[in-house]
Amino acid sequence: MNGSGEILRRVGALWGGRRPVKARRRARVASPSLEDLEGRVVLSALTVGVGSTGSGQSGFAINQGFGGGQGSGGGQGQGGCQGQGAAQSSLLNQDAAAVRQAFQTFDASYLAAVATLRQTATSTSGPTAAGLTAFDSAIATAVSSLNASISTDLGNLTNTGSALSTTIDTYTATLQNEVESAATGLANSSNASVLSLNQEVNGYLHSAESQTTSAILSDSPAGTITSTTLQSYKQAASAAFQAFSTSINAAAQTAVSGSTGLSSTAVSTAVATLQTALDSAVSGLGSAFTASTDNPTSTVATDLATLTSQLTAIVAPTAGSTSSANLFLRTIRVTIAQTQAAINQVVVTAVQNYNNSLL
Repeated sequence: MNGSGEILRRVGALWGGRRPVKARRRARVASPSLEDLEGRVVLSALTVGVGSTGSGQSGFAINQGFGGGQGSGGGQGQGGCQGQGAAQSSLLNQDAAAVRQAFQTFDASYLAAVATLRQTATSTSGPTAAGLTAFDSAIATAVSSLNASISTDLGNLTNTGSALSTTIDTYTATLQNEVESAATGLANSSNASVLSLNQEVNGYLHSAESQTTSAILSDSPAGTITSTTLQSYKQAASAAFQAFSTSINAAAQTAVSGSTGLSSTAVSTAVATLQTALDSAVSGLGSAFTASTDNPTSTVATDLATLTSQLTAIVAPTAGSTSSANLFLRTIRVTIAQTQAAINQVVVTAVQNYNNSLL
């Protein structure tokens, strides 16, 4: 058997069959340079290998998932879009966190007010009328400050912040009424009585904060790219990368057989087809999105041009060296996966920025 045929047979034995985990680990330890390469990049949905086919011919296979697509190993796609997570605005998450902090400030004001109210009560009787009046005034001031903080926090929502603040004001008004009403039920100044009041108010506070957070995170003006639309994009992008992998198969097999690098013509053709498919997938996110400054098409094109250069620059496997052929294949795998993850992040960020611009 000639040198290239022997390499294919050995690499096929290494990658084609299902070996016990311990055997795979021993193979990695035997090739430190490959272990170092693989350890730097986590690839759960991209498998590359040369396996023996039923006809005795060697077959090269790349299987990868994009945006949650399943690879042949059943793994989750590298850096996959998380539908709802990607559609949900990071700006809204930021605002929701700030508003929760505002509610904590209100809670502190309430605790100070109830401590003062307690001093007007005795061990056998409830607070005085003057004490309740002062308590109501303190709570009204705290609610006013809460509303002002929320309005400021939502000020970065140019198109929807004002209406959202108005909606939240109804929740805080209800909270004020509930807290003031609960205070009239303080029976005396005992720890048990005050604890009971605090527990009741805590329920009201939790409800108002939950309603407010939900309203913020649910803010979705017309034109927002939804999770459903992103899911359609993911499916189209996944299909595009799978087709790209199929196109690279023949070039990789030829390269291993002849101990040469990947054909520049084959790579350029496959990348051009991938770019067309990804452009089409991006178009599916909507004409308003593609007409905006957030359109990621040009960045995707740059990433794909880099992919072409990287793939054609991969050092050809050395004739007669199984480890060299193995490294060649793994480098292809890493290069494609890194580009896939980069493009995925570009699209996710573009969608988030676009959705933020509508808020």
